Amino acid sequence: MPDNKHFIVAALLAATSLPALGDDDTGRALYDANCGGCHQADGGGVPMMQPALIGSERANGEKGAVIDMILFGSEIIDPGMSDYNNEMPSFSHLSDQEIAELATYVRTHFDNDGGPVGPDDVRARRR
Repeated sequence: MPDNKHFIVAALLAATSLPALGDDDTGRALYDANCGGCHQADGGGVPMMQPALIGSERANGEKGAVIDMILFGSEIIDPGMSDYNNEMPSFSHLSDQEIAELATYVRTHFDNDGGPVGPDDVRARRR
């Protein structure tokens, strides 16, 4: 019969090496997977295509503005007012927790100080 103590210790070590929701690594991983391809790894955006997130008025303003952009994409922007050619897709398929992590990452990085977002904030904005 195998020694269960070794299995339990191995499982605990594996679990503690994964990023937990609520830490900076999770927000960064979500950003890299969903946003970085367009807004770039440094948040610098692409002129005339995707806006920069560095010092973003939206990221530093009301948290609902960033949540809405992630949830609904660029449908919330008046098309005649945009200086960017690409529309942002909706990421409403992400969980409330994932959107909160992602929004928090954007609001606390790239020279932004908009502060954290919680899953209850996201849940309140879903349509």
